[in-house]
Amino acid sequence: MPAARMRAVVSEPRSGHDPGMPSPIYLDNAATTRPTERVARAMQDAQREWFGNPSSKHAFGAGPKKHLADAREFLRGTLGAAEIVFTSGGSEADYLGIVGAASVRSPGRVLMAASDHPAILETAEPLGRMRCHVSVLPVTRDGDIGAETLFNALGADVRVVALMHGHNELGTLSDLEELVALVRRTSPEAHVHVDLVQSYGKIPFDLDAMDIDSVAVSAHKFHGPKGAGFLGLSSKARIGALMRAGGQENGLRGGTENLAGAIGTMIAAEDALLHQRRSKERMESMCQLVEDAVRDEFPDARRLGNPDRRLPHILSLQIPGIVGESLMLRCDVRGVAFSIGSACHGQTAPKRDPKKPDNHVLAAVGMGYQEAREVIRVSFSRETTLEEVEIAATVIVEEAQALLRASPAAGGRR
Repeated sequence: MPAARMRAVVSEPRSGHDPGMPSPIYLDNAATTRPTERVARAMQDAQREWFGNPSSKHAFGAGPKKHLADAREFLRGTLGAAEIVFTSGGSEADYLGIVGAASVRSPGRVLMAASDHPAILETAEPLGRMRCHVSVLPVTRDGDIGAETLFNALGADVRVVALMHGHNELGTLSDLEELVALVRRTSPEAHVHVDLVQSYGKIPFDLDAMDIDSVAVSAHKFHGPKGAGFLGLSSKARIGALMRAGGQENGLRGGTENLAGAIGTMIAAEDALLHQRRSKERMESMCQLVEDAVRDEFPDARRLGNPDRRLPHILSLQIPGIVGESLMLRCDVRGVAFSIGSACHGQTAPKRDPKKPDNHVLAAVGMGYQEAREVIRVSFSRETTLEEVEIAATVIVEEAQALLRASPAAGGRR
């Protein structure tokens, strides 16, 4: 393709937005966030100025090596971790934390929840090849593991326990302190891995104080780059390498390091932590604004997840009589984007029971097929404005009303 044409293609807007219309409003930040200008500039500078291989012994490797070490040390400090292993994102960090921990232990059981992210649940296959048995535990209506359920599943044969700190679809924050204490009392040798993908940078967290062995973090969930993340390890964590290659990352993850990604992650983390308290309060108020607007018109609407322990940026709503996908598509036409679940649900999953939800999370919390179809997920970020939320709330309510009017059955219920 000629260079001029290539530039033209790259510069074309990809959202289909009409320049004469109001700017589209993005409320799917649990799926991904937009990198800040500061992150983008720092990464561009790193690509140009520090292009040398950090493993090279000559002068061109010294600068990249130092910047990589600085990023690693900063991120290590944000968690109270003993070691940081850079990965391609949260999914790889989950995989390395769970499967890597099982690989250095004798065969036994690995515990996880039925509502967990696919990045955790899909470790079952490699764990099976290691002769580990995966126990998928039932969850509460809020999507987290109950203390009694975990206690009953623990035992001397448990090798790894995988937990999610903040649920990506329901917004529920698990009671990690209680759950980890149970593991340490009953299965003291088990490796405790925690998925921090949705909560890092939004909720204060200290790996060392929590007595957790490993945590997974993904940069693009807090205005950092895609394809970058890390596994945080405690001083007593034992994990094995799953990709040795060149021996990078202290032998735990081979391959030339993504310096620009590491720097972008560091900058994004610094900004997130600097604004953490204020951002948390703003996003909580945004969730409440949309919830109130919907419930004013649809009193039967309900917010999913735990009402007392929840992430500040995720609002999962069921609006009876309104098909979530239809509402999402109608709002998208009007420039308001949100989702009906995680962007990471497998596209090739086998067909489930038609009476049960296709969404494994909503099935795990006991929702029926029709109920699950009525769920939407709206998620905010530090960059979301109050004006955007007010407009979005109006659009969501108006389009939900239009759908209700078009449905005789739903109109009759109302």
